[in-house]
Amino acid sequence: MNIGKSYPEVELDCLYIDKATTQMVLNPSQFDVILTDNMFGDILNDQASALLGSTGILPSASIGTENAMFEPVHGSYPQAKGKNIANPVAAILSAALLLQHFGLEEESNAVVSSVLLSFNKKVVTSDILGSSKYGTNYVGDYISDNIVDSDDILTMNDENIWLGKSTII
Repeated sequence: MNIGKSYPEVELDCLYIDKATTQMVLNPSQFDVILTDNMFGDILNDQASALLGSTGILPSASIGTENAMFEPVHGSYPQAKGKNIANPVAAILSAALLLQHFGLEEESNAVVSSVLLSFNKKVVTSDILGSSKYGTNYVGDYISDNIVDSDDILTMNDENIWLGKSTII
């Protein structure tokens, strides 16, 4: 609370966890940044993932004064090892947060844009569309292959994407 007073340009609201979870459901757009401890952070992360539909798309960052850690909200998800079922988006967006943390805004934006392109083209894992035929490897490769400089123009053939093959012209 005292640190918050050092930043008068930042609006600070302090909420108990029960009130925060209720407000997250009723009016999630009121939150920009949530600062909490690990236990309450886990509770709020799980609730946020339910609002969005999947923990597979939630990145996270734990930033301290000397160290920072970037990881998917869901952690490592060892149960999916070798099954090609994990959604790689949270890990990829965590990498975008890492780039942003180090001041690499253009690179971070390129990663986020590629993820958005995959969603727009419906190249997602089954936790997003339920009936998606794409697995971890294909979605991850698709996003990786479409990270481009902001100066590049990218045209996609939607018909080929649905066939599981993308064409870059």
